[in-house]
Amino acid sequence: MQINVFFSPNHLDELLLRDKIIVVIDVLRASTTITYAMRAGAREIIPVASVDQAMKIVGNLHSTSTILCGERNGKRVDGFKLGNSPSEYTEEAVEGKALIITTTNGAVALTKAKHARQCFVSGFVNMSATVEALAQVPGLENETLHILCSGREEQFSLEDATCAGMLITRISQKFSNVRYTDSARAALSVYAQFGSDIPRTLRESDHGQILVSLGFEDDIRLASEIDSVPLVPVLEQNAIKKKLIFSDALREEVELRANRGLNKPPVRKARVSA
Repeated sequence: MQINVFFSPNHLDELLLRDKIIVVIDVLRASTTITYAMRAGAREIIPVASVDQAMKIVGNLHSTSTILCGERNGKRVDGFKLGNSPSEYTEEAVEGKALIITTTNGAVALTKAKHARQCFVSGFVNMSATVEALAQVPGLENETLHILCSGREEQFSLEDATCAGMLITRISQKFSNVRYTDSARAALSVYAQFGSDIPRTLRESDHGQILVSLGFEDDIRLASEIDSVPLVPVLEQNAIKKKLIFSDALREEVELRANRGLNKPPVRKARVSA
């Protein structure tokens, strides 16, 4: 397997990622928020690059079960129901609903990956689950895995690069004969320097400092909790409808929710829940 890293989606042609295996990372905060939303029972999540696109989609759907979510400059968009804080995405807020989400960085990166053969959404919160999901991809050991960091406003971000480095480290422990591009080696170096104290790294990063100034320090705490949510959201074309679950307790939670009639019952013993 070869591992490659893009540190920003800036100037990245989405056709370059066609039929590729992709992991999209936006630690602060879209990856973390999307993972929380899927755990809370969101029916689907549609990432879009702009506020205008989000408004257009929700206008065309005419559905009371569809809600607008997202941020610009860290703050919830005026008129949207939810912003981009993981703690907002509770069962009460999103269960059984379709979410149209637009964020400054993460949603843009996800739209770049819409033609991927498989695209997983990852962060520190679902690190081990992401590795397990990749281990189930047939033939991955003979392909190139592309890790797409969302960056911050089209620039490099320390937290995403550190997360990518951790992911590469974990993958290298799972697979044999892993080869690295220069960008993957750079991510490993970033992780080696900044990976010993993830909460501090996130808090002291450029993006983290902005979030602290806006009063979102709790989001940083949640985003730094390694393996706190054992599921992996999966982007298929334009929407995230599927999640891969790697915890018996979480699978039981999903089944209980399904038994309340809010979701279709998942197939027992399967790792995939719709």
